[in-house]
Amino acid sequence: MDQKDRDSVIRNAFDAVNELDLSRPSYRDTVYSFFAKMIDVDVDSGDVSLVPRQPYESTLRAKIVAKTPTVIAGLDETIYFASCHDLHIQSDFKNGDVVKSGEIILRVNGKAAEILTIERSILNILQRLSGIATSTKSYVDSIAGTNTFVVGTRKTLWGLLDKHAIQCGGGLTHRLGLHDAAMLKENHLAVLRNSDNPDALRNAVTQMISAYPYLRFIEIEVSKADEFRAILGYLKNITAPFPFVIMFDHFKPDQISALIDEARSKKLYSHILFEASGNITLDTIRSFAESGVDVISIGALTHSVTSADFSLLIEAS
Repeated sequence: MDQKDRDSVIRNAFDAVNELDLSRPSYRDTVYSFFAKMIDVDVDSGDVSLVPRQPYESTLRAKIVAKTPTVIAGLDETIYFASCHDLHIQSDFKNGDVVKSGEIILRVNGKAAEILTIERSILNILQRLSGIATSTKSYVDSIAGTNTFVVGTRKTLWGLLDKHAIQCGGGLTHRLGLHDAAMLKENHLAVLRNSDNPDALRNAVTQMISAYPYLRFIEIEVSKADEFRAILGYLKNITAPFPFVIMFDHFKPDQISALIDEARSKKLYSHILFEASGNITLDTIRSFAESGVDVISIGALTHSVTSADFSLLIEAS
């Protein structure tokens, strides 16, 4: 398997690109429900600032302006939701575009009351998702020229919307939830060890393959070199219609490089994908990419995001 083929395997395993598209009813319903719930909580029994009502029944124009450079995410979702609420939105940008400070991200036409009621919710959504996309692009750019991909984790606040924002920044989603890929992490392995069955891990893996042949991948976490070697032994004689992944948890780059070389020497490199994880930062990510891993998972993309800064302004009539 050459690198081009390996890249294809990685993308198929770690990027749910087809599932996070508004043309897909399940994602469209998720987006609508998320926006609607956020606004319902905000409005509750009514927007008490819209008194007297008559001035706010007028139709007007507004614009959302970027106050800092950012990568846009959440734009298509915002346009879709607004269209369901008698608002017309236009934009010269698309998700994934880089905008400069002062640029108009989108223009809104509609009733003043509707615009003002959903203003904060829409800004919150656009700002958080664009912040995730911007951060992701920083990580992606920092490992340019390597064969490694940046991926997210399930340490998300907004689930699928956060995952899609990672895609807008050039990263891959990793698994979307507990249903589309299997990950046997520290606590899963502890349960299997405590079962007193020496073949518990092998049995678990083979039963997963039989029960869920559609999975994106099965991933097993290792925290020590001897655990890595044991997992290689488990997997060398097991086949599946999807990749196996070994996650190096809190390893140093030189340790990872040496262990991947061991996999090559045992003719198992093409049989397995490799992931690095554990407090990897912008300062250290390139050294991990150069260790030979296929993906690097960064929880900070979604659990510690700095939101972009946008403003909605009413335009003069």
